[in-house]
Amino acid sequence: MMSSESPAGPGAAPVEPARVRKIWVAMSTPFQANFFAPLIKELRGEYEFVITARDHDRIQSILDAKKINYIPVGRHGGRDLSHKLEAYAETIQKLLPIVKREKPDILLTERWPEAVRTAFGLNIPSWTIFYDEREKHVNQMVFPLATKVFTPRFYTFQELYQNGVIDPDKVVWFNGFHTGYLKGAQLDEENPYEKLHIDPPVVFVRPEPEFASFFSAHQLVLEKTVGLIQKTGRASVAVLPRTASQERKYSKMGVYTLDESMVESPVAHSDVAIGAAETMLMEAFILGKPAVSAIYWELSKPVIELHKYIPHSQDPGEIARYVDDFLDADQMKAFKEKASLLVENMDNPVQLMVEEIRRLNIRKGEVALRRRSKMEIYIDIIQAAALQPLRPTHMMKAANISYNELRVIVEALEAKGLITVENTIGGKYYQATKDGLRLLQDYKTVHSRLFSS
Repeated sequence: MMSSESPAGPGAAPVEPARVRKIWVAMSTPFQANFFAPLIKELRGEYEFVITARDHDRIQSILDAKKINYIPVGRHGGRDLSHKLEAYAETIQKLLPIVKREKPDILLTERWPEAVRTAFGLNIPSWTIFYDEREKHVNQMVFPLATKVFTPRFYTFQELYQNGVIDPDKVVWFNGFHTGYLKGAQLDEENPYEKLHIDPPVVFVRPEPEFASFFSAHQLVLEKTVGLIQKTGRASVAVLPRTASQERKYSKMGVYTLDESMVESPVAHSDVAIGAAETMLMEAFILGKPAVSAIYWELSKPVIELHKYIPHSQDPGEIARYVDDFLDADQMKAFKEKASLLVENMDNPVQLMVEEIRRLNIRKGEVALRRRSKMEIYIDIIQAAALQPLRPTHMMKAANISYNELRVIVEALEAKGLITVENTIGGKYYQATKDGLRLLQDYKTVHSRLFSS
């Protein structure tokens, strides 16, 4: 039921419910349909769900393919500002009676402004995901109203603050990318490319997000790259277009065009992924698929982080050469091994959400708070520094310890060769060593064997 607690005053944010029975999931992008699907699947027997999905970029086709029931509501306003505003107002008008009727206890969404604004107006707490600092106008509409914000640890709180996150206690940090929901995912054994009679090896291509506010003038990088790959004849090219115009364009080039409604991520069964779709490239990396970025507009921080691990070029000839190299079996294997080591130390944000939801339903007194062991604190510190160098303040926050405690522990870890400390003009930075990463992986393996269900 909708929270019965009253806000502290006009404009006060909703508080977390004492108990969660019904969850509202609001989806406005294809990523959200794929991201929230495993959460819905895991929690369906414990909670009721009401799911709303915008009519945009074939989101509803994905949900149909995954057999997830939803209420269609809302549309994308396109690039024109007045049309965006009209779509915003219209969507809220349609959401309001649905949400009042369904009475959910909590909202889960990426950052759909209409859904978050509706939830705030009805005193429903909303949990959101922050992973793109470029769309400040959207972020500043969403995150001041959110109750919880899940975000990658490579952001600083100052960057979140500039995008509307004003309370550090609302933030749930995770290691890695938002596409970490695919970590450990059990993928469908049925290869959709075989079903479509597309011969391997398959190069999967996802074109530009033409409706995104950060998207610049179109360049022919991908079209020229696809043409060069076709000329080699070494692989089949399968394109997942976003729009009807993209579909027509690539169909004329004689490549395979896919339907968004594929149940599994089309990246999962491809051999190499290329394109200008940021989330798709991150999905490929999580799955250990060789990927080449062709992004030619302003880069977000997650993309800058991703480019540390995959090749990036705006030159069609160079992109095609990267693809040609990755089609070699040894190169594919080497990429997968490197990616798996890095992904091992990333979090699955969906599992974090699941744990947070279940925690809400643990009544006070049911479970006593347990003090972490010294070993667990050490592991938390190594985990925090696993992906990139961190300052002491970030380490303290990640491990939930004081500066004096941190100082003693990092001295011990450094002496054991598990972390390194670098002194720079900007201060000290900590990072896990190869031995630290190996220890972390061994710990996770043992913990999983002993405590997984």
